[in-house]
Amino acid sequence: MQQKPSILLIHNTYLQKGGEDSVVAQELDCLQKEGYLVHSLFFNNSQKGIGSLLRYPFQLFFNLSAFVKVYRLVKKERINIVHVHNYFYTASPAVFWAAKMASAKTVMTLHNYRLFCLNGLLFYNNQPCTLCPDQQSFNPGIQRKCFKESGIFSRALAWSNRLHQQIETFTNKIDRFVVINPLQEQLLLNKGIPANKIMYKPNFFNGFNHQAPPPFESRDDFYLYVGRLNPEKGIQELVQAFKENGKKLRIVGDGPLADWVKSQIGTPTKSPTDNTNNSTTGQITYTPALPRESLAALYQRCKALILPSRWYEGQPMTVIEAQSTGAIVIAADSPNMKRMVNHGINGFLYPLEPSHQLNEVISIFEARSVEANDGMSKAAYQQFLRSYTEEQHINALKLLYHFECSSKEHSNQP
Repeated sequence: MQQKPSILLIHNTYLQKGGEDSVVAQELDCLQKEGYLVHSLFFNNSQKGIGSLLRYPFQLFFNLSAFVKVYRLVKKERINIVHVHNYFYTASPAVFWAAKMASAKTVMTLHNYRLFCLNGLLFYNNQPCTLCPDQQSFNPGIQRKCFKESGIFSRALAWSNRLHQQIETFTNKIDRFVVINPLQEQLLLNKGIPANKIMYKPNFFNGFNHQAPPPFESRDDFYLYVGRLNPEKGIQELVQAFKENGKKLRIVGDGPLADWVKSQIGTPTKSPTDNTNNSTTGQITYTPALPRESLAALYQRCKALILPSRWYEGQPMTVIEAQSTGAIVIAADSPNMKRMVNHGINGFLYPLEPSHQLNEVISIFEARSVEANDGMSKAAYQQFLRSYTEEQHINALKLLYHFECSSKEHSNQP
């Protein structure tokens, strides 16, 4: 029997927890349950004090401390594969150099578009934007101050990316790229990464339970949004649409637009027995972010999940979670979402412009029979079973990791 390789998972956590952090936590748990020897190394971007701020530019280019940590850990624990989920920015590309110098194979999962876009979203002025990858230059992002809305920070990040392109960090220090959507794959190919170094592996979810979803007729009469409250998520357009249609909407999440959402839906109302932080007015209800376990009932009860994102979503966990309960997804159309939502079969896609398209597709959805929507709900659940289960994920990881180990053994042969 082939020995399982030892793995080091590296992740630079986000100041505001999101889907990427959840994916890494699930993957760590999944590998440990499968009997892999897994080590983890987490970095964070919190800046405390003048010293941290002064170190920031140097960390962005090459964090020597991160290099030493990774090199020592790989050597000490005899790690075979270093799998990086996010290196930005405290970990820095130094982690790839350390892993390779310590003789480990390296894998990087792309969760966003940071290699191609300074803000990592391919998003500008409330619209998708691909100027930088199209021009193979970060100059548009520098001019537009796309990173932290700062010309200085944008230029520093662009210089860091250019430096690591020139010294071939991404082409020579990363053995395999894992992508979660077709757009990422195309952007890597455009950058000169060979196709045989790119592997598609979707995210996964181990499910709220292992039961078939409830019949559609048992669902309540409300729509659901779960996610960050950021402009690129389309939250402003979502609130406006439901103000116009008068239907019930429940918003769950945190982010910079949380106060704006509360201001739009009115003053919080509480009964003496209500211990939640809900804000509500009319038909729209707002709740701060909930633990994943607490979301299960909402996914199982909602009429549909709305995903109004204005950017090219990577592979949103909210869609996978919703489909695991048979929830129908109504999402803004994009090349990536077409891989998750089959329009008219397991959900609906709608164009972002003109702005009334969301309400039009909701009207079409509500005009359908209960039997038709029950069939769509079952199709959503089947999409989850085909693509996003833990079993499929661990099989993909086995293929990835054992291939890398075989490649390493082959390259070491005389």
